[in-house]
Amino acid sequence: MTQPAATSNHPPFDIDLDYDAIVIGAGISGLYQLYKLRTIGMRVRVFEAGTGVGGTWYWNRYPGARFDSESYSYAYSFSQELLDEWDWSEH
Repeated sequence: MTQPAATSNHPPFDIDLDYDAIVIGAGISGLYQLYKLRTIGMRVRVFEAGTGVGGTWYWNRYPGARFDSESYSYAYSFSQELLDEWDWSEH
């Protein structure tokens, strides 16, 4: 028996693929790399396997899971504005 054709919500590959760099993964390092490359004027695209960003923290979400450091220790230090506007629901 043949398998039905797979369907995808992703656009076809006729999109513009002219980039200076690509980043694989939208975890904390991938997002920082995106920021740094765009800061120097590069055209960058991030490719992520998941439906959201976060890397390890996206894939390993469990109810009640906690981290052993203050949440602000995982903040990006390059943006004081981002740090100031974030709502720290737990410390």
